[in-house]
Amino acid sequence: MSFWRKLHKYLGWILLLQLLCWFGSGLVMSLLPISEVRGEHLRQALPLPDWTQAISPAALAQQHPQHQLKLSQQGSTPVYQFSSGEEQLYYSALTAEALPPLTQAQIKTLAQRQYQGSTEIQQIQRLQQVPFEVRHLAAPLWQVQFADAAGSSFYLEEYTGKVLSVRTNNWRLFDFVWMLHIMDYQDREDFNHPLLIVFSATALFFTLTGALLLPWHRKKSALYNKDKPIPANSSKPL
Repeated sequence: MSFWRKLHKYLGWILLLQLLCWFGSGLVMSLLPISEVRGEHLRQALPLPDWTQAISPAALAQQHPQHQLKLSQQGSTPVYQFSSGEEQLYYSALTAEALPPLTQAQIKTLAQRQYQGSTEIQQIQRLQQVPFEVRHLAAPLWQVQFADAAGSSFYLEEYTGKVLSVRTNNWRLFDFVWMLHIMDYQDREDFNHPLLIVFSATALFFTLTGALLLPWHRKKSALYNKDKPIPANSSKPL
């Protein structure tokens, strides 16, 4: 067996597992509805607060000139949110008073109001470190787990009680097969991961070398069969 045929053979075995991962993960991702993966069917938006009684944010804006002003809400209360990098400040739009972090009882109420389901809350905890499944969020925040078949976890902001992310078993499965698909086994985010580039280039090389070697292999097989002696006991067709 020539060097190129050996190389082609060994590359084929190496690539087989990853090809199965690509095909399998692509199939799983195509079968999972993206709205269910994101948990959109489990959450509902709170009614918008009444802003007619809100005071002007001008005085607060002067206190925080480097911050960006956003309109938010805490349940039915309108809120002014000032953001600058990772710093977040919250003020009642009715009194201009700084808002304290919500209590567990308040978080429970807000989580139930934003949950579109009938099952009970299984666990509530305030997190100082974010789990890997919400690695893009910043701590501290609240995690509310519901005892439903979807295994849903709601992650709420600690000052407003706003649902920042919803995670379900479908999302966790999607995230796992996405990792296999893009071959980013650490962060699961880099679509330009070096491993993916190397394996994709190798797969292309494998395909091209296979196409180049096939005619040569057929020609060699034909010459071998032509020169092969016919056994003495074989019958020659008329």
